[in-house]
Amino acid sequence: MQEFLNAISLLPEKYKNILKLLPEEQCGVIKEIRFRVGEAVTLNTSRNIYYLTDSGRLSLSYCDGVLRTDEKELQEIVFMLCRRSLHTYQDMLVKGYVPLYGGCKAGVGGRAVMRDGSIYSISAFNCVNIRIAREYYGCASPLLELLDDCTSFLIVGQPMSGKTTLLRDLCRYYAGGDSLSPRKVTVVDERDEIASRSFGYSIDVGANTDVLTLYPKPVGTEIAVRTLSPDVIVLDEIGTEEETRALLSAVNSGVSFIATAHGSSYEEVLRRPNIKALINAGVFKKVVVLWGSEKPCCIKEIVSL
Repeated sequence: MQEFLNAISLLPEKYKNILKLLPEEQCGVIKEIRFRVGEAVTLNTSRNIYYLTDSGRLSLSYCDGVLRTDEKELQEIVFMLCRRSLHTYQDMLVKGYVPLYGGCKAGVGGRAVMRDGSIYSISAFNCVNIRIAREYYGCASPLLELLDDCTSFLIVGQPMSGKTTLLRDLCRYYAGGDSLSPRKVTVVDERDEIASRSFGYSIDVGANTDVLTLYPKPVGTEIAVRTLSPDVIVLDEIGTEEETRALLSAVNSGVSFIATAHGSSYEEVLRRPNIKALINAGVFKKVVVLWGSEKPCCIKEIVSL
């Protein structure tokens, strides 16, 4: 329930009060809360899309009393999620997201304002997707039994397959205070999703973990190698050319890398040139493929490289 409350804590009072009416057992399975201009508010589980009514009920059908969001309300939602300062979060909005409490994240879409071929700012917001992050202690245990002490691997999965959740539990395992031989772990948390250190709420990622919050992954990787002497560097959602160059530069520094990437299979992720370059260079020793959103954190296959 606390994870659900983290996700809705910054919403305008109207929506927050209605969402708080939902039974705790329903809140526990909600993965996304979606707002669209002129459309019904929807709450998604791994199996169903529900419509939210103005009386705080969930319906599988588009019934009377469905709660809709108009344009003014959508702008207010984004304003509140940005802690009443769009300017502060402008760089993140351009990248399509706002970090929330407890590792939750709001994906944001609107009208792009272009400058010199790049997105300069976003205006006229028209959709928000709040993704609810949850901690599952021990969810990495089945994976750890299959890794044969490997600490350099890539986790591949579709959206909402549990990639970030697994990363957190792996950090706790490798860097936890209860470990007999803990490793020094550095998390490069570019979007503040893994450890959630920006806003006064911190997720447990192990007693011996250093967190570089909101650092771009290439910069954070270089700083970690040069100044923090990590045994393992953890990164979420890699794949850009700059990130690839940073990891290739650090591959022979004696540091292991645990990272995630979007994909549904080993063959699919190999079709991404930057990921293929990292695999061919030996940055990762194994590729772990997850099942998907219906079986989060569950292992589909492990490919040894």
